[in-house]
Amino acid sequence: MKRRNKAETNRTKMLKIAGIIVVLGFVFYSVINALTVDGVKSFYCLSDDKCITVWKRANGEVYIIPGRYETNNNPTVSYIRTINKQFLTLYFSDQKELSYKIIVRDEGNLESNQKRYTIKNNAQAEWQFLEYSDKNYKSILYKSNATKFKDVNEETDYLSISIEENYAIDKTGNKLN
Repeated sequence: MKRRNKAETNRTKMLKIAGIIVVLGFVFYSVINALTVDGVKSFYCLSDDKCITVWKRANGEVYIIPGRYETNNNPTVSYIRTINKQFLTLYFSDQKELSYKIIVRDEGNLESNQKRYTIKNNAQAEWQFLEYSDKNYKSILYKSNATKFKDVNEETDYLSISIEENYAIDKTGNKLN
């Protein structure tokens, strides 16, 4: 009987030790995973197919990527590389000639009067970024009598992004966090 109790006691101790090892392993994994996460991603969506990921990486780089970009790999799709203090407006239009195009408008930055972003398009990617100009896009995106920034056509949506503050505003004035 004493041997049986001793065996049960040993088994109980072994189970406790195994449980402690599993818990410590999980804690260790969680800490390592938290330390290796590469920055913060924010997702801003106007609809299911019109989403943008703003990825503020740990090294200070900022990527703006079409869709919900979940991986920690450098983007292979089209993207914008910029700084944390940049303000951008991204236009989406349902007009056929702008299908799967995102028009990028420079709204300035907090560091200088110079444009502080670059557009990198991948020809095989679903979405492409295009640089805004009044000449090419004002008549397509805005109403003919537009006097305000928000006077866009019905088929035009936009996100006005404040990267540093982690929010975007849509054409109805809703703040997206």
